Amino acid sequence: MDFEQLRAFHTVAQTKNFTKAAEILHLVQSTVTMRIKQLEERIGKPLFIRDKRNVEITQAGLSLLPYAERILKLAQEGISEVASLQPYEDRLTIGSLMSVWSYTLEPVLKEYHYRYPNIAVKTKTGHSSDVIQYLLDNIIQIGIVYIPPSLPNFEVIPCFEDEIVLVGPPDHPITREGTVTVKDIASLPLLYVNWGSPFHEWIHNNLPRSFVPKLQVDQAGLALDLIKEGLGISLMTRSCVKQELMDGTLKEIVIQGSKPPKRSAYIVLPHEKKNRPSVEKWLSLMREFNYMT
Repeated sequence: MDFEQLRAFHTVAQTKNFTKAAEILHLVQSTVTMRIKQLEERIGKPLFIRDKRNVEITQAGLSLLPYAERILKLAQEGISEVASLQPYEDRLTIGSLMSVWSYTLEPVLKEYHYRYPNIAVKTKTGHSSDVIQYLLDNIIQIGIVYIPPSLPNFEVIPCFEDEIVLVGPPDHPITREGTVTVKDIASLPLLYVNWGSPFHEWIHNNLPRSFVPKLQVDQAGLALDLIKEGLGISLMTRSCVKQELMDGTLKEIVIQGSKPPKRSAYIVLPHEKKNRPSVEKWLSLMREFNYMT
């Protein structure tokens, strides 16, 4: 399948306009039309329904689109990887979640950058499923996730565990009380962050099935800001609130009874990449920071 045909298809699918696609690609419109026609002939099905006013993508086009996006993305990543080898000896791309980068891995990344100036480093951020896909697409060499995959040819290494603790601002009435029971949580002004499995199962098993948080956020940093502004209390990973607990900006509230499960993190990497020097150096630093044994 011709790469330029895929690029033309992807651009038309995004713009839904042959003229705009030609402008973006710096081509004449007839060339874009010809490349789409050649691709349709290769596939044996129309990719677009077009008339004088509108361009609509067909079901065949919708089916092809995610594959075209991945092929173009992988090609760009490959070009970047080759380009990054000059003037560096090696390169390393690591994928993880935003909360892990912000509250756990940032010191490791800084130390790696300073200690190994001849290695080009790149980070990728996403959910655990995104990171696993980056590994499968060979976009990253190391993934650090909370949900370990079961994949052939990949090694999964347990690393750090993170407690989930209930915290609030010092002047909040619940914080001043200092303790709550698990059952109390459903009636508290809880800013809810879903920390995934097994945390979600713990909430499901200990709180009423009718429990619906008044405010749910999907970013740890946003939740942290809202807690400090006094909007409520929250169940947060200890790494996220470590500094605030140390300086007294937030206080921990003891949960009596069933404790939230710890959040376990895992390093995932292809077997054949484990002995690559840039990977070995990262794993060694993780041990230095006591994030793995």
